[in-house]
Amino acid sequence: MTILLDLDAELAKGVEDVINPSEEVHTTAIPGLDLEASPAAKSDPKVAARLRRAMGLVDDGKAAEGARIILKLLDTHPDHPVVNQAMGMALEHLGRLSKALEFYERALQRDPSNAEVYKSLGVLASKLGLLPTAEKFMRIYLKIAPNAKGGTVQLASILRDQAKFEDAIELLRQAIYADPENPDLWNSMGTTVMESGEAAEAVTFHTEALRLKPGYARAHHNLAHVQGLLGDVENAIFHFRAAVKNAESEREHVISSHGLSSILLSAGQLEEGWDMYRWRLNMHYSFATNFLIPAPAWDGADPAVLDGKTLVVVGEQGIGDEVLFASTFHDAQKAVGPDGELRIACEKRLVPLMQRSFPKALVERHYTVEREGRQHRHAPDLFKDGRANMWAPAGNLCRAFRSSTDDFPSQAGFLTADPERVKAFAKQLAALGPGPKVGVLWKSLKMNAARSKHFAPFEMWKPILKTPGAVFINLQYGDVNEELAEAEARFGVKIHQLQDIDLKDDLDGVAALGKACDLVLGPMNATTNLTASVGGQVWFIRPIPVAWTMLGQDEMLWYPGSRTFCGERYRDWVGGMKKMAEAFGAFVKTHKRQAA
Repeated sequence: MTILLDLDAELAKGVEDVINPSEEVHTTAIPGLDLEASPAAKSDPKVAARLRRAMGLVDDGKAAEGARIILKLLDTHPDHPVVNQAMGMALEHLGRLSKALEFYERALQRDPSNAEVYKSLGVLASKLGLLPTAEKFMRIYLKIAPNAKGGTVQLASILRDQAKFEDAIELLRQAIYADPENPDLWNSMGTTVMESGEAAEAVTFHTEALRLKPGYARAHHNLAHVQGLLGDVENAIFHFRAAVKNAESEREHVISSHGLSSILLSAGQLEEGWDMYRWRLNMHYSFATNFLIPAPAWDGADPAVLDGKTLVVVGEQGIGDEVLFASTFHDAQKAVGPDGELRIACEKRLVPLMQRSFPKALVERHYTVEREGRQHRHAPDLFKDGRANMWAPAGNLCRAFRSSTDDFPSQAGFLTADPERVKAFAKQLAALGPGPKVGVLWKSLKMNAARSKHFAPFEMWKPILKTPGAVFINLQYGDVNEELAEAEARFGVKIHQLQDIDLKDDLDGVAALGKACDLVLGPMNATTNLTASVGGQVWFIRPIPVAWTMLGQDEMLWYPGSRTFCGERYRDWVGGMKKMAEAFGAFVKTHKRQAA
């Protein structure tokens, strides 16, 4: 007998990951198995009954148990299309995406007319970031089964992720016209309108979804997200709590709990917010890192337990987050005391900066691999001697050391830039002529339809770049030749590029260059966080005033002396840039007077 699947081996591998996750808007889930719509399933009542039991377990969050039942069916019915499809679904719930794809393909080969398999393939392809392929599968699904429940919502989600907002809105408009009592369609329309940039209009659609289906968790979640974008944190908290209470699955519960933590922090409710922040580590959250650490985890609840211990702190999320959370490392150093030891695992490009900033700590790089998108991280070099008593992801330290606004330091700079490189960069900048030396950056290295919402288009920087008297320095990593040429051709502004620094990989140099500048302007990313962390002066531009990093304040507590600019409403870049340009003009004039 051919062994189609070693389930124990797959379970041991853990969760693979999603390249194109969608947590904020909370619209899609793994499609269910419609046994009533499948002639192949109905042809054998005994198989159908066992599949029904297995999928019930899968839907209840017991995917491993359900998968074992399906595996036994595979032993006796290896070519049954619905059994193969069911195994694909169970594996997808378990996060084994590549293996799930194999079983969906087997199901399709054995029954090419099975519309549900095309739906499953479409959703999975979307998760893998294969959006054009996902769209093709979903259109085939709707062509075979035009009245199928959920297909329109899934296709709209895929179109939205490709920034095809007009197509998605028209698709949903027609569907709502045909089925106006369907809350899923109204909910999806709200999400699509919000993603297109019209957050205020999205409220109407999510509200209608809740009228049609009171207690609808996904609509509560999405409405909470929209209210957060609009700055109404009280209503956002209300709807996130309702989403958590009414969650229809463990995954929904985790995603909404994480959303609740973010909005609580945004509202300045730090104690509960940091407590709820633990949900970011749950594997049902698509962005969660799988930490492979051979020591007991510390949850940050009681810093007193650290006295005399060897604590390993592991950086998490992106470079900017690793830097921001490092503001708590001095507190952790004090908490372990003279008889304990702090060990820091950080991204390898941050090791020199962290070692200089925390000379008493043992600093090593962490190792991270991505398997279909999920990060799997470990730090073996800090555990070789067997002395480590416990470990914590860096964000957990905020629960212990940042539970109140009074816990934040009043002085700028908690990391230490290389003083010799700061001097060297300052000398290079001085050679560029008179005027304040201003570092600028405007985008992320990873840009897609979802991330682009958080960054102002380059043309919006015109009123700042045309400010007379300033000398601009490029701090934007990645390919920026087109933007630099545009600045010179359209705005008459030269943005200088220093030649002896790699803005992407030389993060110690980036911190020193940012410190050497008189001012750095940009969105919140690795470069601005690095500059602010070493005491450089940074002005942040944001799409909205409400964000968890703002902690309910007008300025960032993490970085005393920094300033934050935003418009009056969501993605009001014109308003935000106008405020920054006015303040920047005054800054340049003040600098000129002081230099005279």
